[in-house]
Amino acid sequence: MNLSSLAFNNYSFSYERSLTRKMTLVAGYSFIPKSIVSSIPLVEKGLDQSAEDEDDLIEQLQNSTIANKAYTGELRFYSGKKPGARGLYLALYGRYMNLDATYSHEYETDSRTYEIPIDGKITGLGGGLMVGAQWLIAKRITFDWYIMGGHLGKMKLDLDGKSDLSTMTPAERKELEEEIESVNDDLPWNPKVDATVTSNGVNVKGNAPFAGIRGLGFSFGIAF
Repeated sequence: MNLSSLAFNNYSFSYERSLTRKMTLVAGYSFIPKSIVSSIPLVEKGLDQSAEDEDDLIEQLQNSTIANKAYTGELRFYSGKKPGARGLYLALYGRYMNLDATYSHEYETDSRTYEIPIDGKITGLGGGLMVGAQWLIAKRITFDWYIMGGHLGKMKLDLDGKSDLSTMTPAERKELEEEIESVNDDLPWNPKVDATVTSNGVNVKGNAPFAGIRGLGFSFGIAF
C-alpha cells in the first residue's frame, strides 16, 4: 500500500510477482473516492494557509467534487547480486486513468449571471519510466521507495453542463464557446477542445497530450 498518496485521499495498492531472477511484473490499482475537493488533506492544508482574498477560490473548491480510478502495469528490472525484488530498480510502466469531476461555472453577461453545473469525465492512457528502490526491512515486510519518474500520454475530455440558457442571446452563446475554446491557444502541446452552447446548456469535448510525474513516494508491503 502506498502511504504517501493518502495525502491526496488516494488509496493505492499493488501486487508484485517475479518473472525471472531480477525482473518482476507489478499490477497496481488506485482510487480516490468521490470527495469534496476542499476536504482532500493536502488541499485542506493549503487552504488553511491561503490569504483571505482567495475566498472565491475556497468557495469553488468547497462546491467541487472529484473521483478517480487508475490501473497501472509495470515491468521492473532490479540491480544487485541478491536474487528477488530488492535493490535499485528501473520500472517501465503504463497507466490508464478515469476521473470524474463536478463543479459550478459562473458566466456573466451584460444582463445577468448564469450558473452552469458541470459534470465532467476525463480518461487518459500513458506510459513512462521510473527509478526506485526496494528493501526487505523485516522477515516479511518490504519498503518500496519511488524515487522519481515520469510519463507521457493522451487524454480525452467530456464535460456536460445542463442549464437553462434560453435567455442567452446567440452572440453571448458564441462568446461563451470562444471563451472555452481559448484553451487551445493558451495551453501547450496543441490541445483540441470543441465547445457547443445551446439553450439547454454546454457540452465540451476534446483531447490533449499530457505529462505526469511519478515518484517522491513510498509504500510498505508483505512478502510471501
